[in-house]
Amino acid sequence: MIRNITLLAPACLAAATHGAAALELDTLLPSSVPGFGAAPGVTILSRLHPEYQSLGINLGSVSIAPQLHAGAGYDSAPNGAAGGSAFGSLTPSLTVTDQAAGLGAYVAGTAEQEFEEPAQNTAGYTLALGERAQFAADVFSAGIAQLRMQETGFALNTFAPGKPVSVTATEIRLGDSRDLGMFTITPEVSVDQEKFAGFAAEDSTNYRQGLTIDFFSGAPARFVTYFHATETQVRTASLKANTYEGLFGFADTADDLWDLRLLAGFAARDPAVGNILMAPVLEASLDWMPGDLDSLSFSIEREIDDPEQESANGYTLTGATISIAHEYLRNVIIIAAFHAAHAAYFSSSQEETIFNADAAITWHLNRDIAVAADYQFNDRQANFLSAANENVLTCNVIWTP
Repeated sequence: MIRNITLLAPACLAAATHGAAALELDTLLPSSVPGFGAAPGVTILSRLHPEYQSLGINLGSVSIAPQLHAGAGYDSAPNGAAGGSAFGSLTPSLTVTDQAAGLGAYVAGTAEQEFEEPAQNTAGYTLALGERAQFAADVFSAGIAQLRMQETGFALNTFAPGKPVSVTATEIRLGDSRDLGMFTITPEVSVDQEKFAGFAAEDSTNYRQGLTIDFFSGAPARFVTYFHATETQVRTASLKANTYEGLFGFADTADDLWDLRLLAGFAARDPAVGNILMAPVLEASLDWMPGDLDSLSFSIEREIDDPEQESANGYTLTGATISIAHEYLRNVIIIAAFHAAHAAYFSSSQEETIFNADAAITWHLNRDIAVAADYQFNDRQANFLSAANENVLTCNVIWTP
């Protein structure tokens, strides 16, 4: 698990400031930053509730949205290695958007104090800036982000630190979506770099290229073709590799009802040392609103190499995630989520499985103040590491002036 400062709408409705999994910038950054941030999809979390939404600060086309999370709670085993400890956390953030110029920026910081286990304290920051430009048939986006965070023992990698390890991650993205009638072609390129404090052998740089082709003939579903290539450069020469994959399938969207995506294909990994590895890959997801007050999200994946991994050590990833959101009242949201990820490491018999479960309730008192309670369970099972788990209970006050 990566402990990160970013708990963003709609995720901030339920998540505590205690942690976020993996270097997944599309879930760690708000969609208001072009180039980053996942679209809210079909979920009650994106539903507008004007009487409980902050008005922010508006200066013409510029919108400024500050926010502050203040939390306290108890962790039964910080990092899966230390004794139980009460903790306090503070996370200020600021989002700035200019709709007319297509600009979006985000800055945030965090600090978490483990009162009985100070060696497990964490701190970090996030900076992000993006631009989206609309032309006649093109939508161009560019973004850059840098995060300072901590990796703990609940991450898929080949070392389990006794205390959180600081990671500085920087990523640059460029993308262009071109409308050609029945076809939409979206080329994307990105460069990301992760540097580990005290573990220089884990440092890596990834050069990624992707091409998505959507074909819509008027039938209910769109046909999707996706090609992706990654060149991974690592200080440890034996860990360098090139990965290629091609996936084919379909996607279908019905406004306020469902968003379905199913892709399957093949991937190959060409390592600097060893034989080329090939395997079938799969990406499937469903966002569905079965009623006016509930939404369900489900996804499964199988990949050669995890494109969001922090460690350069390669593995075949198999994972599944399910989450349910319920609007108990217009100002009370309940969320439950479960995630499982299994890694089978290359060139060894090592295997590792991470389980995460989360349950949360958020109560919006008014436009400015919300309170949230969150319970998380994290578990690690591996044939080369000691088993570990932790229970985390957090209470937050969220101020959005």
